[in-house]
Amino acid sequence: MKRTKIFAAGAALVVLIIIASFSAMSIVQSTTVADVEKSEVAETADTSVKLKWKKVSAADGYYIYMGEHGGNDFERVQTVKGEKSREFTLEKLEQATAYDFYITAYKEAKKPVESKDYTVISACTMPKKQSLVQLASNEQGAMNVTWEINPKAEGYEIQYFKGEGDDFTEAEKLLVKDKAVADQKIEGLEPKQKYTARVRSYIHYNDEVLSGPWSEIKTVEVADKIEGLENIDKTKPMIALTFDDGPGYNDASSRILDVLEKYHVRATFFMVGENAKAHPKNLQRKVALKCELGNHTWDHGHYGKNVTKEDISKASAAIKEASGGYAPTAFRSPGGSTTDLIRQECKAEGMPLYYWSLDTQDWKSRDADKVYNAVMKNVQDGDIILMHEIYGSTADAVERMVPELIKQGYQLVTCQELIAAKSGAAPKAGEQYVNATTIKNKTS
Repeated sequence: MKRTKIFAAGAALVVLIIIASFSAMSIVQSTTVADVEKSEVAETADTSVKLKWKKVSAADGYYIYMGEHGGNDFERVQTVKGEKSREFTLEKLEQATAYDFYITAYKEAKKPVESKDYTVISACTMPKKQSLVQLASNEQGAMNVTWEINPKAEGYEIQYFKGEGDDFTEAEKLLVKDKAVADQKIEGLEPKQKYTARVRSYIHYNDEVLSGPWSEIKTVEVADKIEGLENIDKTKPMIALTFDDGPGYNDASSRILDVLEKYHVRATFFMVGENAKAHPKNLQRKVALKCELGNHTWDHGHYGKNVTKEDISKASAAIKEASGGYAPTAFRSPGGSTTDLIRQECKAEGMPLYYWSLDTQDWKSRDADKVYNAVMKNVQDGDIILMHEIYGSTADAVERMVPELIKQGYQLVTCQELIAAKSGAAPKAGEQYVNATTIKNKTS
């Protein structure tokens, strides 16, 4: 009997030990989770990346980590709940940017556990859809394609073909390998024929080219002559009268326009956006007289490095609206101080920049005789002459100088016409012209 009792007690002890062992194993199993396998990049777009992986049995969900490509610092950016989850799309990423990712599984407990090992995978978002700002033809057999700069791009691809529509199967291709360039002149085209174009940006990633979506499509009829030169004799002297800061709140601008209309000549007006908005009839008259509309920023309140893109774009929008749909085709920096930012925005908007070669200093003297003499004693063929349309004294001087300049044989043209006639090519967006033959590329 004693043996039987001892045996039974021993057996019971063995059973308890076995149960305890299984319990311990269960505890261990409940506090570990397997690693994620077969994680991969499924899709990429300009601001998103879709990740996929093989599900982990008994996992309560997954953690997604993200870091800079090639770096060692990762941040948990997403928790995906559910064992059966096998994919997730990360959004609001930077376009044209490379990232590294890894995925772990987790199990909820008093102290959540996470899988130990992981595989880093990489992906690069695509460049964003390119914006085609302008397709224009101001020169015989040529057109200019202007687009918005993508700071993340390495370059741009242009496609174009003769005709209209959206079939680019037989299109010509052109690569622009400078990410800071925002316009391209395409020559050798057939005059009086319509051409259609589009553009996209690209980058390189892992020895592959990643191209963003194509821009919208634009069509233009190629010119058979330089625009605006029908009544200009390129063999005779010519100058460009330019007027800043208007339209004004007096009659000076109207008087200047009266003179231009009387003598059938043209000028370029670099206008302040808020003034243009307040005087739409003035702008519409300038358009009717075939004068050139220029941008002189929104309120002339910023100079040089303080000029913002919005100062320029807001003025352009105001001028276009007030004039009845005519966007400015020229720009002058307040005070003449130009920066790389100003040049880039002018490129993006399709505007050449104009400095001056003869400064009347009419703003300083407010004296009609001094303004008149500053022009008549110093004027030369090809000059760009600086005045302001907001002073009565300047209007007085213009009434005297215009007939005298015509008498001396000068043709009074716009800045665009001056450069085109003297150089044989339309002025380029983003370039700054001092006179008919001098380009000022340095910031100032």
